Amino acid sequence: MVLVVAEKPSVARSIRKAINGDFKAVALSGHILDVDFPREYESWWKTDPKDLFNAPVRWVVRDRKAYRELVEALREHGDLIVLATDNDHEGELIAYEVLLIAKDILGKARYARMRFNSTTPRELKKAWENLEPDLNWGWVWKAQFRRMFDLVTGAAYTRLLTTSARRAGEDVKLISWGSCQTPTLWFVSEREKQIREFKPQTYYTIEATVLVDGVEVRVSSPTMKNEEEAKKLFEKAREADRAEVTSFGVEQEVERRPLPTDTDSMLQDLAKALGLSASKIMALAEELYADGYISYPRTETNQWIGVNHRWVLEMLKNSHLSNLVKLDSINPRSGSKNDGAHPPIHPTQPYPHQDLKARVWEYVARRYLANVVYGDAVFNRWRLSVSLGGVELGASNRYFVDEGFYQVFPYFRPKQLLWIPEARLGQLLPVKDVELAKKKTKPPPHLTEAELLRLLEAHGIGTDATRHEYPSIIVRRGYAEKRGKSFRITELGELLMNLLANVDQRLVTPETRKHVEEMMKRVEKGELTMEEALKQSLQIYEELFAELESALRGNEKVWVRERRAPEHQRL
Repeated sequence: MVLVVAEKPSVARSIRKAINGDFKAVALSGHILDVDFPREYESWWKTDPKDLFNAPVRWVVRDRKAYRELVEALREHGDLIVLATDNDHEGELIAYEVLLIAKDILGKARYARMRFNSTTPRELKKAWENLEPDLNWGWVWKAQFRRMFDLVTGAAYTRLLTTSARRAGEDVKLISWGSCQTPTLWFVSEREKQIREFKPQTYYTIEATVLVDGVEVRVSSPTMKNEEEAKKLFEKAREADRAEVTSFGVEQEVERRPLPTDTDSMLQDLAKALGLSASKIMALAEELYADGYISYPRTETNQWIGVNHRWVLEMLKNSHLSNLVKLDSINPRSGSKNDGAHPPIHPTQPYPHQDLKARVWEYVARRYLANVVYGDAVFNRWRLSVSLGGVELGASNRYFVDEGFYQVFPYFRPKQLLWIPEARLGQLLPVKDVELAKKKTKPPPHLTEAELLRLLEAHGIGTDATRHEYPSIIVRRGYAEKRGKSFRITELGELLMNLLANVDQRLVTPETRKHVEEMMKRVEKGELTMEEALKQSLQIYEELFAELESALRGNEKVWVRERRAPEHQRL
């Protein structure tokens, strides 16, 4: 009999509904196996953490309930195993874990791989009819590399830091370290430093309101640091009752419609629009995928390949967005990224409820429509310069010529746009008011989650499948806190950053982890074996570990927390 193994219960249910046939479908809850050190390395106090870099690693059962159910199903129905786990690196590794268990229980295993990018009946039937004979071993070894590397480095550094802090008398449960979470915290730390070190500077501008055929326009001078000079020019400007137009021009600007939705853009946009954490957004998106409402939400692809747009649009005709669907205007815009696994994220079924998932689904659907059937937005940018008593003032703004994709995709729609009539050279404009404004430069704002995710993507920290986890991790570890949409480093986080950075900047900056991510790509492409890449990557972190261990040895002062001023006394 055929045994279908899905990664999630909802996916197993969808397969049962979509496929007519004699098979049994069982569901896991993610990874069923994991890797760990042998029991003799379990004691944090008896084991030297540096020994973990060369310690053996063994398979362990992560989910015992799922393991027992799988073993029972294999014994009863394991003639042919159809591996229907998610179509990505982690899903491929889970499929490999199933094969390891099957071979252990049955001695050998006949298997096939079922690949799908959504759980609609149409997609599942197509996948069932096109089973693949083998796994993508490049994906398997890349995912296993990540798991092995994170186990060894995370355990070694976390044990060293935690035991050192406890010996120093610090009341801490865990000083967690991870080669992705640490550079994530570094970005927050660097922004905090910029804010604290910022020294505001005073500057002056002359500002006036002029009327262009009845339309009020606020014009201003270039900034000035010299107060006396600013006052002299202000006196000249306020004596004039008319402003003479010295130049006026209009030029067209085009804002391109959004590219197809990939994971990073979805998380960054929704973190900004909804104020939710990236991990929460991803959880909602995965539920939508598992229940058949959107395609697979973990993808680096923004290039349209293999998607029937007419079918998707016909489906959206049955949703509450039906009045925005234009079947005669199909003209999708493609990007340049293709991970070779999934199409861009797109809607696959109307979502009928009103909840947080509805907001994620609506974003995906509206961005799809903006990309596939709507055009670019077109603006007219105007620039006005006037002379007020010989003082040059200017203004610039823009207004819509064609709203284009903003008709369907209102997120981040430009605000405070202004249309003005055309001004003529030499035209004298009435002046409503003139003032000398005294202002101060402002520090950069604290990092929002959307900005932090962009930094992680730009510096190659993590992947589309994992990046969303790290901002939440540094908060859970107590290294940062989130106030509204922004992150602030905590005292413990700052202490950890200072300690690591003083030992070696490579322990906190993103370049070291980026190198590891590049090694993973080489494993995926088959340029290096997993063992070769793991050895080379661990060697770098073992050398850094030795530096850190040397700095901590007998030096308890590094864990003394600095007395800081209360928040209201800081910048």
